[in-house]
Amino acid sequence: MPRVSVVIPAYNSGRFIAETIQSALAQSYGKFELIIIDDGSTDNTAAVCSNFRDERVRYIYQPNSGVSCARNAGMAVARGEFIGFLDSDDIWHPDKVAAHVGHFDSDPTIGVSYSACRFIAADGTKMTSGYRPKMSNVSAADVFCRNPLAGGSAGFFRREIFEDIVELRSGDGRQDYFDVGSGHCEDHQCWLRMAIHSELRFEGIDRELTYYRIHDAGQSANIEKMHQGWKAVDALVRELAPDLHARHGKLANAFQMRYFARRLIARGDARQAMTYLRLMHEQTPGIYLAEPLKTVSSLAAALMLLAAPALSKRLISGPNHARKAI
Repeated sequence: MPRVSVVIPAYNSGRFIAETIQSALAQSYGKFELIIIDDGSTDNTAAVCSNFRDERVRYIYQPNSGVSCARNAGMAVARGEFIGFLDSDDIWHPDKVAAHVGHFDSDPTIGVSYSACRFIAADGTKMTSGYRPKMSNVSAADVFCRNPLAGGSAGFFRREIFEDIVELRSGDGRQDYFDVGSGHCEDHQCWLRMAIHSELRFEGIDRELTYYRIHDAGQSANIEKMHQGWKAVDALVRELAPDLHARHGKLANAFQMRYFARRLIARGDARQAMTYLRLMHEQTPGIYLAEPLKTVSSLAAALMLLAAPALSKRLISGPNHARKAI
């Protein structure tokens, strides 16, 4: 019985999934199963996956149902004590699985173990930017405001924590691990339910063990849909933890609006970026105190983009170009 289950949800992933699978099979820790859930792909995803003959690999096809259904399907067949999700365009450092297993073994109170990440271009080239979140003393407010996992490929999970977020343990009436009604931010919703319901802790490993690929076909390429996904996250916290929302909701929303603005600046859309920056300010001017440099530079870059596009991009560096980090 493998201690670790790795789940790859895939949809029309033929362009990148071979490299993703290779990075999983090259792990220094070998006692794991690799479950690929093909969510109704119409490209060559199945053909690419069929090239891997490793006995640890299981390929499962299902009609297209969305990434949440794919992750839930992977959970349904996973046998491991620890579970990790690897997006079909991302790759892992060879020591990632070993590092997280060691982290869990060192402290039974850790329910979510995650890492820092480096961004890579569509061709796999490492970029100069990455995402290094808060690593310790992580509260539900931290998960709400500044999601430390950034995306699904960063974290590993003790199986028990998934049971803490569904009936009967959670008491919140939800049966699925990942909300099947969400097309965006479904992973953030799941992590928040963990932070709200479980006594197990979030803790990070301060190493770049995850490589997030930046490309135009990523799920978060559509800011409007991402905004709708964020609204679902906000509504979830308001429902499940009204006190948490009352204390931190405005700041969480301000951070998210700033993130959308920075994504739009990176694309050269100054006018729409200014719309989100206005929304940011309307939520709470406290964001200028929380992260003054990043907030002011965002506003300056948007204004500069109207007059000097090339110069404005120099102000927007770091994780803002990413499709997952906030």
